[in-house]
Amino acid sequence: MKERAMALCCEGENCSRAILRAAAEQYGFPLSQELIDSCNAISAGFGVGGMCSALVAAVMVLGILFPTDEAKQKSLILFYRVQERWNCIDCCRLSANKEDCNDLIGEISAMLEEIICG
Repeated sequence: MKERAMALCCEGENCSRAILRAAAEQYGFPLSQELIDSCNAISAGFGVGGMCSALVAAVMVLGILFPTDEAKQKSLILFYRVQERWNCIDCCRLSANKEDCNDLIGEISAMLEEIICG
């Protein structure tokens, strides 16, 4: 999933769309056009450098794949890992001094896959 998410980013998909599309392909869940389009509003940290939209999309994937309580537990693990790795979860600081977020998308995808696979 990591490589696919990174490839989608290189093809021009925004962070959240790349994560959602790669996960849908990997785990076989359908994506409506409305769900894909909703990513337009959350890219670039909700347009204001807020929470990383790749992380938001990863949490959405967990919500799609798991029952509520398990999704919430796995989301906390993901947040903890991202915070531990980069000391933040916001777009501005995560993307600072980067030409693009491709590597970041790859790392978040890999973390997501590890959490999904248990």
